[in-house]
Amino acid sequence: MTVFSFALAAVMLAAACIPADRVRGWRESVNPSAPELPDSAFVVARIVFVVMAGLVVYATINVMRLSN
Repeated sequence: MTVFSFALAAVMLAAACIPADRVRGWRESVNPSAPELPDSAFVVARIVFVVMAGLVVYATINVMRLSN
């Protein structure tokens, strides 16, 4: 469980590092008629991913500490 949690946190941090242009290009290829997303949406998504990854790491460390 702890390895899975740390891997999940790593995936969330990796998702926060994807450039907005790459996401826009992918969205354009999947759904060409989708409305354009503002840059603020990507900033908020990055903040959410980093905070969630931090919470997962914090919770995992607490679970590891309590299991001893």
